[in-house]
Amino acid sequence: MTPIPEEYELLFDAATVEHAVDQIAVRIALELADALPVFVCIMNGGLPFMWDLTKRLNFPLAMDFLYATRYGGMEGGEVRIHTRPRTNLLNRNVVLVDDVIDHGVTMQAVVNEFEGAAAAVWTAVLVNKSERSVRADCPTFEPDFVALTAPTRFLIGRGMDLDGLYRNLPGIYARRLIESVTPVHETKRS
Repeated sequence: MTPIPEEYELLFDAATVEHAVDQIAVRIALELADALPVFVCIMNGGLPFMWDLTKRLNFPLAMDFLYATRYGGMEGGEVRIHTRPRTNLLNRNVVLVDDVIDHGVTMQAVVNEFEGAAAAVWTAVLVNKSERSVRADCPTFEPDFVALTAPTRFLIGRGMDLDGLYRNLPGIYARRLIESVTPVHETKRS
């Protein structure tokens, strides 16, 4: 078993994740079974979820990928799309698949990339940890299909990584919250 960093705790075990993927697959099948969709994996994080999801879908579909980055370690930055799908997406039904959504900056950039050419664009994520409150400087993106909802903590496992490691964990782990301890002041009794 892969050792887990000490500062992380189990959030969703493998069975919970598998059940959630089963559920999202049913919702996608009901919506897209006749659409002949192209599932586009956002690499690298989306790969485990894309594989788990598409093998549960019993209808014709195509698969492709793109490579987009925004993170270095735990810090976000500018979205860069390095590799685009080779499949012609003109007038196709596209399902973008990724591991996690925070505010959806990367996903929104990728959606914008395909909206003009594709017939329709859907989004599917394993974990949504976007905050429901919308800030003026960073509006949140709501994916069409979500398997799990998590708190806004740094996650590893099932495609989510820490410096390129831990994507292969069968469960999902969250960085522990650091509790601030307020010192208790003793008062002298007279």
